[in-house]
Amino acid sequence: MSPPTESRPRLVDAALLGLLHGPAEMVPISSSGHATLVPWLLDLPYAKLPASRRKAIEVALHAGTAAALAVAPPRSAIESRGAIRSLPLTGLMIAPSAAVGLLARARIGRSLGTPSTIAVGLLAGSVALAGAEACRGSRAAVDLSPADALKVGAAQVLALWPGFSRSAATITAARAIGFAAGDAARIARSGVVPTSVAAAALEGIGVVREGRLREDGPALAVATGVAFGSTLASRRLAGVLENGGSLVPWILLRTASAMVTLLRIRSLGDDGPQ
Repeated sequence: MSPPTESRPRLVDAALLGLLHGPAEMVPISSSGHATLVPWLLDLPYAKLPASRRKAIEVALHAGTAAALAVAPPRSAIESRGAIRSLPLTGLMIAPSAAVGLLARARIGRSLGTPSTIAVGLLAGSVALAGAEACRGSRAAVDLSPADALKVGAAQVLALWPGFSRSAATITAARAIGFAAGDAARIARSGVVPTSVAAAALEGIGVVREGRLREDGPALAVATGVAFGSTLASRRLAGVLENGGSLVPWILLRTASAMVTLLRIRSLGDDGPQ
């Protein structure tokens, strides 16, 4: 039996999240964390959907972003194709978080997917980025070794905590082991497409198995298409960090999002969707 109409994601909400997702993937602010917080803060119907339906939209958002970056990567990434010397190195970087995610993604979602825990994740990531900003390394991304890739990959496990951000974890780890600011951002950027594809494929299997593809198809298509377009439109943001731009604006934005969230929780006594 089909679910009642009100349990399905609205097209306007899917479009809003698509607009948000592209820019959020270009910078270290946690696209997944904000995909939960923004609808909740705006009191959109999307925030009241069952977790499984919200997860389906997230699958679509990741698919749209991955497709856009695969078709038209940022110019800075094109100019530094040799920065990450091989797919195996990229694989080493994403393997630890992929393994932990496969084993514990359901538990992580239940325990760390509320607005309060996302806000704490944003603040924790901000502290990490502040430490990264203080690092002054000189290593180039082309010097990334298997050992470096594993160290960065281990740090990316923190990205399973919604709000922390995979890019924030990667940039922090890379700068901590001596990579220059722009090169740390390039290392982070190298994992966006495979990570997004893996996330979309993993969660997409569940969407198909549970029969939501047909029911939520229009919203999923809108989320995918708008995320694709917003990613193309915001590719220049990637170049800002890859050219050595400061992390401070993103630290401030993350901190502001967290504080607004915590203030709302305190005033309403509402910790949002589970």
